[in-house]
Amino acid sequence: MLFRVILGENDIRKIHADCLPETLQDFFAFLKCKLAVDGSFVVQFQDPDFNNEFCNLTNLAELPKEKATLKVIVQPTMESNDIDSTIEVGNSSTASSLDNPTARLGSGGRRPLPCPFPIPKFTYDVELLLRRGNEAYHNNGSLLDISKDTKSEILEKLAEAMYAFTPYPQRDDFDNAAQSLIEKHPCLKEPGSEKGWYCWKYSLKFKMGNYRSKLRAAGCAELQVNRHTASSDLGSKRKLKKAKKAETNFLPDVPQDKNEAVLEEERESMVVEMKKRKVDWNKMHMMMANTFSVRRKEIVENEPLVKEVKAKWPGLFFEKQNSMSMKRAVVLQGLPHYLGEDPSDFFKSAEVDLYVNIIPLLKIMFCICLIRTLSMKCIIVL
Repeated sequence: MLFRVILGENDIRKIHADCLPETLQDFFAFLKCKLAVDGSFVVQFQDPDFNNEFCNLTNLAELPKEKATLKVIVQPTMESNDIDSTIEVGNSSTASSLDNPTARLGSGGRRPLPCPFPIPKFTYDVELLLRRGNEAYHNNGSLLDISKDTKSEILEKLAEAMYAFTPYPQRDDFDNAAQSLIEKHPCLKEPGSEKGWYCWKYSLKFKMGNYRSKLRAAGCAELQVNRHTASSDLGSKRKLKKAKKAETNFLPDVPQDKNEAVLEEERESMVVEMKKRKVDWNKMHMMMANTFSVRRKEIVENEPLVKEVKAKWPGLFFEKQNSMSMKRAVVLQGLPHYLGEDPSDFFKSAEVDLYVNIIPLLKIMFCICLIRTLSMKCIIVL
């Protein structure tokens, strides 16, 4: 069988295969060997059902019988100095490092883990050990017996890479990361395990919790605000919702090149700008993005009233600024209809106690005109 493989605009190759492998993973391994591709990649094929438009290959039965045109999209491998990078919502690439956590701004500041998960590069000695182990696995099927320290280092790097996407991964995220690790380094498979990565999954869960504890102790504001500890002046635990159930408590730090005094000046400039007859909305959008960290901290920690928020952040209550916050919600709600899926099964949801936790921004913007009683205090997350 002949394959015309498109690797890039100026890199198109011809590959011959005597027969197709039995599984999709074996076919990917065949392409990886023939093309000498490092890291993870996505394979697309020309689907005749859609006028030969490229679609992701999920089943070998979808390929034509004699000839096929494939497109291989290589995903960049996260180097060790790139592990600290975080993802900005709406951007398809890593935006900046964890040294500047405010790069994960936007509507919630999170992004789902890609599938397959990009396994980061480990230290030189671990990479050398894994390379030798993979060679032995492909030659005779032997598995690599790693030390406790080596396993801990691998898990630590994976936890750092996952934190770049979200501090609170879900169960499917751990499955994705553990499975991707075994697919890239098959010598790490667990003997006697059906899929070979169950123990890696549970070890990664514990390592992720330990990594969050280290960042919390180092002063990461986003993780500190999500910790349920007794307050010295209140004498009881704070009733803040854990972010892993609803991304309510996303609390980025102040950007490195700025401080709270500078951001306070920008906030005052926005108040002055909103009093003008003709508001420069481009300038407003930029200043609103710059001051996101201090606004978020004030709202999550101090829980101000609506009128207080409106006095300090008047730009939030205008349609143009509100549309920026709603953009992600609209796109997500319309995604299943665009893909022709059933919306009832498309999303995973969690029940939210309205009086204990938060009122979503979308409901507030429609119901704010109804909230008139002074005795009712509303917690707003913007």
